[in-house]
Amino acid sequence: MTEPATAPSQSGELLDGRYRLERPIGAGGMATVHLATDEVLGRKVAVKLFRPGTTDATDGARTASETRLLASLNHPALVTLFDARVVAGDGSYLVMEHVDGPTLSQRIARSPLPSSEVAAMAVDLAEALHTVHAARVVHRDIKPSNVLLRPTILPHQEYRAKLADFGIAYLIDSTRMTAPGSLMGTVAYLSPELVRGADPAPPADVYALGLVLLEALTGRRAYPQTTTHESLMARLNASPTIPGELGYQWKSLLTAMTAADPAQRPTALDVATTVRAMDPVLDPADVTVATSAPAMTTTGDPAPTAATEPLVSTTPFEPMTGARAETGPTAVLDGTRRSERRLDGGARRPAAAHQPRRLRRWLILAAVLLVIAVAVVWLIVSQAQSPAPTLPTLPEPLSTHLDELLREVTP
Repeated sequence: MTEPATAPSQSGELLDGRYRLERPIGAGGMATVHLATDEVLGRKVAVKLFRPGTTDATDGARTASETRLLASLNHPALVTLFDARVVAGDGSYLVMEHVDGPTLSQRIARSPLPSSEVAAMAVDLAEALHTVHAARVVHRDIKPSNVLLRPTILPHQEYRAKLADFGIAYLIDSTRMTAPGSLMGTVAYLSPELVRGADPAPPADVYALGLVLLEALTGRRAYPQTTTHESLMARLNASPTIPGELGYQWKSLLTAMTAADPAQRPTALDVATTVRAMDPVLDPADVTVATSAPAMTTTGDPAPTAATEPLVSTTPFEPMTGARAETGPTAVLDGTRRSERRLDGGARRPAAAHQPRRLRRWLILAAVLLVIAVAVVWLIVSQAQSPAPTLPTLPEPLSTHLDELLREVTP
């Protein structure tokens, strides 16, 4: 990690003699993100500069531990961390991979996404979350503006999704650095247990991802309340509405992902497995649900409200007595069963392939028998209809006796 004495934050300035800041491309409650050029390698990067006053000694220690761990994570749907400066005061920054494309929030503002696009995105993001959760990290701020979309050259897929902004990622081990009971994240995508003050855990990320996928499919936010209090109360009082028009497979999956009980939600790996096993024939093609939201006229993300601003509150919730509350075990929905059934079916296909051949053989045999039967009938009928044979002229009385004999034997 780089540890310089100063950290400029103005466009055009050179950061640590290596990263030249160009222009701001994003902002959040704790940091701003600048497009920059790595003067050493000659490539574009994204530099996340933490705002003055947002870090202290505790935050610095937390950021340092997170940064080392996050730098070890590797997945195509995770934004790569290149460099970092971590100090116990102002001037901390992260240098990350620059994704040249819109955010999911900007894409949703145009129109809901086709079902096939959302399915591909769901697999990418769920696999990335599985990688993160396996490292004992919780993202804690999954939302459309933190999903970056890189255009592809594939005719059937417009974008590849990447999960960004691990600035408030949370280590779920005994050395956690965030104060117990503090609330961090974006209110519109917080899970009910986080609203109640529970410790962050992977099911909270799965819940937020479910809301993001639902928003991508419908074009509207599941909890549209604009104030923090209204949004939090709505989370506790009602489950998100999942339109039946999305089809049974989406409705079933999203209902499970947004279950009020975190123990009833699938894991991130379950989500990836289930979506990958979805049968497009059984699902409505390119489902979209109409929304009355006006078209966006700006190229930036939609203006934030209290419900979409990242919430970093150090006001503790009502303290819990006794030992730290444990999050219930994540329910493992056997998302592999459907895949196993398909694999079993695939293993039986060679035997099934002989069935058409047997059928053809039986048809040929039946046709031959039919031809033989027709020939026999024709022969019998022809013989029955044939004229009586002409007898030669014989002298009497032999001719008379032969005629009588013929009449006796003729039916």
